[in-house]
Amino acid sequence: MSAEWFRVRDSFDHSRVAPLAQARWGGDPASLRFISSAYNIVFRFERDGRGYYLRICHSVLHKLEKARQVMHFLRYLAEQGVPVGEPVPAISGEFIEVLADGFFASAQIEAPGENLSRCWQDPAIFEAWGASLGKLHTASRQYRANTSIAYQFPTAQTFWRNIAPTMAAASGELRRAYAELTAWMQGLPPHDYGLIHGDHRPGNVIWDGTTARIIDFDEPNHHWYVADIARALLELWDMPLEARQIRRKAFMRGYLRKHKIAARWIDELPFFIQHRALLMVAWTLQEGGKPGRALDWALRRVGW
Repeated sequence: MSAEWFRVRDSFDHSRVAPLAQARWGGDPASLRFISSAYNIVFRFERDGRGYYLRICHSVLHKLEKARQVMHFLRYLAEQGVPVGEPVPAISGEFIEVLADGFFASAQIEAPGENLSRCWQDPAIFEAWGASLGKLHTASRQYRANTSIAYQFPTAQTFWRNIAPTMAAASGELRRAYAELTAWMQGLPPHDYGLIHGDHRPGNVIWDGTTARIIDFDEPNHHWYVADIARALLELWDMPLEARQIRRKAFMRGYLRKHKIAARWIDELPFFIQHRALLMVAWTLQEGGKPGRALDWALRRVGW
């Protein structure tokens, strides 16, 4: 995220939101509650006793055309029965409402349950979580982007090339890891590759006791499907190998019921997890921050 986005985000007048929710989505202004501005600016409101989330963004963070293409993908997934945060149109019929000063907004139905990050270490949940992701990837295989929207989803290769200058200025250990993973990536086969969620971590999943509902589609990109699996499992890093494997096997049981991929990708998980960790390190360095725990993940390749 850029410093410009933080400046614009912090300049946003929250008093605009109550009349916005009422006029464009029929929301009860008295029910409006601020949720967060860690990424998008998010509010909750109610309409006819039901909860909704209003997400406000600005073109300095995401171009409007990108938001429209992502919305097209999200609507498609919802129509296919994939458990996602279901988008709802405004009174105008539009799913994205353009506001003044470069801002735009969208809304989705509130998913019941709790954030998976609060209960995600329970092995019994992993199978249902894997099934949800499997349904998403099965639907993704048939998805076609809207060609009338002037935005194309990026690829894993694009992200990887974009961090090359940052890696060239990094430590020798990081440069070696980047070179090794570049060679590995170039040797991967082209199958089991498609549009993925892009940030499929526990914090972007809602668990209602039976279903893992996937939310926050901010960075879909073309990648090997196993990359979403790797991101889901990455935060198990601190567990012993046996505990990681129990949860990975449960996750894959659910996943493979809904989406078939080649068995070789399980063997590739250590590489994909390291690949994602190194991207996280590079993005943090680009923003002037310190990578923290992700640095250890980027330099080590461990069994899963």
